[in-house]
Amino acid sequence: MTENAQSPDVDQFVRFYEDAIEGIEPNSLEPSTKYHEMAQWDSLALLCLIAMIDCEYEVQIAGADLRACDTLQDVYDLVSAKKAS
Repeated sequence: MTENAQSPDVDQFVRFYEDAIEGIEPNSLEPSTKYHEMAQWDSLALLCLIAMIDCEYEVQIAGADLRACDTLQDVYDLVSAKKAS
């Protein structure tokens, strides 16, 4: 799938991320965003991301799982895989 033709689900995941992390403007991120390179990324943002995933998707993700992810798309794919299993 090309970057311009993202599924609505990954776009919704990105919107949830924008809402969960303080200081991020709405509609400012893309699935290809390297979330851990953002100025807002810190230990509190990590906890907020884990909590958002648990709340919105009912999936538990460990910090170690997230360290293997580079982009928001990678995190979404991880969540989708865990949800499907």
